[in-house]
Amino acid sequence: MSPTKAARRDMVLRWALAGIAAMLLALLVILIGWMPQRGGPAAAPVAAQAAAPSPAAAPASALLTRSLPVAQPMVQPSTSQPQPQPQPQPLSIAEWLAGHSTDWRVARLQENAAVLAIEFPSLAAQGAAMNRMAALLEKADAPRDRVLTDSELAALIARAGDNSQTFYQGHDYDGAGLARFYALVLKQGQPLNPPEQRLRQVLLSHGLLVDTAQGLRPQGTQAVITFTATQPDDPSTPVDETVDERRRDSVLRHELSHGRFYTRPAYREHCRRFWREALSEAQRASMRRFLAGLGYNQRDEELMLNEAQALLMHTPDVRAFNAEAVGIPQAELAELRTRFWRSLPANADEPAVGAAVSGR
Repeated sequence: MSPTKAARRDMVLRWALAGIAAMLLALLVILIGWMPQRGGPAAAPVAAQAAAPSPAAAPASALLTRSLPVAQPMVQPSTSQPQPQPQPQPLSIAEWLAGHSTDWRVARLQENAAVLAIEFPSLAAQGAAMNRMAALLEKADAPRDRVLTDSELAALIARAGDNSQTFYQGHDYDGAGLARFYALVLKQGQPLNPPEQRLRQVLLSHGLLVDTAQGLRPQGTQAVITFTATQPDDPSTPVDETVDERRRDSVLRHELSHGRFYTRPAYREHCRRFWREALSEAQRASMRRFLAGLGYNQRDEELMLNEAQALLMHTPDVRAFNAEAVGIPQAELAELRTRFWRSLPANADEPAVGAAVSGR
């Protein structure tokens, strides 16, 4: 090998070694870059990590038990106003009568959306939710300025010769009456039983009442009516708890006429005129005696005429109402009914101004 070739070979060898060294150095730099650096973002101080935990990574138990700073106290959500719930489709009278409930069945009336109807599975279930309200708003022997206790209500029912099931077959109240009941409950500090509490939530969630700083208030011109599913008599009691199909149909129609009275101004005014002008004083006296025998408060003239229209015109079950029971001839009762319907104004079913139930 000549010296020139040897020199060239040495130069090539030095360049090769230099290239290998450069590659190794570059590789070392890359490896060092991948390693976490002390004091850098990947190695934040422990105190900083504790100050900013990730809620998504924390277990549910830790989130529930973690204490909050004094400046941010935990606030319990209000339970007085229920969250809006999807509303059931309104039901026609025929649909109400075709179905039977095993629990509370709640919906608007298709023919009059200002009326909320509740079908209870039994008279006992209805009584537990509604009887205390009925005593306050309608019964002659109950106080008008306070809600009865359980023992007082039981005594009132016993004096009437009823039990909690037969005290009422159905119920009807307008928004003002409902709000009055709950205002007195609050004023007295009177506890509500579970069905009464559930009723309160139903009335709020369906918009009959609204919760305000001053308490529950009626919303618009609305009413609630109730009736029950069919049930047999209890042979162990002296009163008749039977609700057959005929009685159920009659109770529903009777209560719906009250709903119409509360929510249709022209119909209500027609009933007032009919009571004062079409009925004679003797006929009004007969109706008052009949209603007093059922325990209604005779001093409430609006209650008298409201019940009179419902019994005279909307109670087809003769076991509940008939001419003989009220003390007038059958022909006289038939003539009153004819006059009532013949004189009914064309606008009898127009809603109150501004009383539309939006989205209900």
